[in-house]
Amino acid sequence: MIKVVFSAGVMLALSGCAASLGQMRDAILNPNPEVGMTVPQVNRAAIEQADLAAVLMLSPSIGLGTVGIAIQMRDGRVVYNSNDNRGITLDGGLIYATLGLGTNLQAVSTQSNDPLVTKAKAGTWPSQVTRTYRLAQRGPSFAQVTATCRNQVGRDLNIDVAGALRRVVEVVETCETDTGDSFHNVHYLDAGSGSIWRTSQWTGPVQGNIQVDVIEPFEAGG
Repeated sequence: MIKVVFSAGVMLALSGCAASLGQMRDAILNPNPEVGMTVPQVNRAAIEQADLAAVLMLSPSIGLGTVGIAIQMRDGRVVYNSNDNRGITLDGGLIYATLGLGTNLQAVSTQSNDPLVTKAKAGTWPSQVTRTYRLAQRGPSFAQVTATCRNQVGRDLNIDVAGALRRVVEVVETCETDTGDSFHNVHYLDAGSGSIWRTSQWTGPVQGNIQVDVIEPFEAGG
């Protein structure tokens, strides 16, 4: 088992404009040790042999890592569940909803040209994207937060995703909400297609960022 550590409040420390692209990336993906988390080892050979679409999900806010398998497609979005009934729904590369990873994200609405959904290459993204997050709370209604995100292209590099080397381009989003808060997302896009191999996305003010590694991508009709 691989031991890694995360800090649930790291995004707050990065709200100032002085933080560099590298500082934002490193703090989101390798924050200060407040919550310890054991990441499950992935049997890539077994996943490939079974022809499964799978993701690794990491929740820093509760110190949990788990592997999810694609179980259904709903309205064009792919639902992944783990053996312990935790999961995410992906709309392309956008984390649309979460289950059992902290405070549930119910849904995200976004604009039609959101590059996370349309799978756009780095450098072709619109200058900003607005997304609205609907969050679970007590009672029958949802809390709602709207955020506007601006992007900056970072490095070209190779990353290891569950034992497979992927050639990617790094993109960091700086986002501000209608409640006056700020946060950052980090995405690693396939250098050729623009699809997501690894992403760390904000999913609410309590749950914070969830990281998703795409072990084997879902292919409709495959």
